[in-house]
Amino acid sequence: MKKIIISPLILGLLAGCSMTFEISPRKISFKKHSIKEASSPKKEKDSKIINQSKSISFNVKDSKKGELHYIETNNQSSLKAINTKGEVVFDGPINSDEQLSKVPTLMLNWLNKVKREMSK
Repeated sequence: MKKIIISPLILGLLAGCSMTFEISPRKISFKKHSIKEASSPKKEKDSKIINQSKSISFNVKDSKKGELHYIETNNQSSLKAINTKGEVVFDGPINSDEQLSKVPTLMLNWLNKVKREMSK
């Protein structure tokens, strides 16, 4: 088995070729817990729980409006808004109404418009 895996690598190195192997990261966790049943309290069942994370991010630049840097991971959103002068006008989470109220109206309207366009 080792010979089968190593042989192509050695041949590639001898021929002057380069190979790149990339493994994409995944977040998988297995949790073991027991469930007690009324009929047989000594039995335990194992279950697998797979955690998946959802991540969305985008950067938008407009010479008349500025820049938006949006990140959403597992339903937790953050925004960095930069005006046309290059000044950061907002940088922080935007998960609650209180947090959203701190975002300048122009930037918030622009963000909502971009999100609508992306969801089409």
